[in-house]
Amino acid sequence: MRRWHTEQPYRIASDLKYSPKELKTNANVTQTSSLKEFFILIGGVLAFLVVGYGALGFLVDFIAPRLPYKIEQALSGPFGHNIFDVKKNKESEELERILGELLDVMPGEVGSYRVTLVDDNLVNAMALPGGSIIVFAGLMNEVESEEELAFVLGHELGHFANRDHLKGLGRGLVFYSLFVLLLGSDSSLAELIGGSLAGVQVKFSQHQEMMADMYALDLLNRRYGQVTGAMRFMEKLASKEKKGRLAYYFSTHPHPKARIANIKSKIRN
Repeated sequence: MRRWHTEQPYRIASDLKYSPKELKTNANVTQTSSLKEFFILIGGVLAFLVVGYGALGFLVDFIAPRLPYKIEQALSGPFGHNIFDVKKNKESEELERILGELLDVMPGEVGSYRVTLVDDNLVNAMALPGGSIIVFAGLMNEVESEEELAFVLGHELGHFANRDHLKGLGRGLVFYSLFVLLLGSDSSLAELIGGSLAGVQVKFSQHQEMMADMYALDLLNRRYGQVTGAMRFMEKLASKEKKGRLAYYFSTHPHPKARIANIKSKIRN
């Protein structure tokens, strides 16, 4: 009887040698720390907001000067001289006279503006939407010449001429809309990033103040032929300022010394 020789088609399991390999990557385990991922997320969100704010802010700055003054006056709402304790005397008449003379030399389209003296010791002046300029009595005690007072009024007129109220309103809406769109209104992350980006809005406001100073210098030069009143007034403010430059980092106004340097640069050029 013939014997058939058959080969085993399979190797015995015990003869197999298996060495498990360590996986280089694991889809279920992150290769970076949670803290690093958090900062990457924050950086990405910040970059998106800064780029978006810059692009849309540029669009706002382009559109605002082209809108009719009627829109800004319609947005004035409750802002106006009637919400303050108005003071009528020779000083208020002097303010009205100087404002009228500045408006006579004001270039471009001239809107309807009024100045109000407020019985308050605050050393300040402000421009409100709708054409109202508020000057506090405390500031009147600091000015020593008509030119100094004209610089203050010219600065506020600069805010109107540059349409700063509309720009500020538009940029504020852009800022808030981007936040809500990306992070939601009640997000703790939104609060964290909002504090980080506050400096962007502040720097824009400080730039507006510098530009208003430049506009005031132009009006002074048109009206008086020189701008020494501006330098005297700002140097006076700087001499009484006790806060350092660091305190102005989150302020809407630049440090008086920074404004003086900007004015000197303008005069030299």
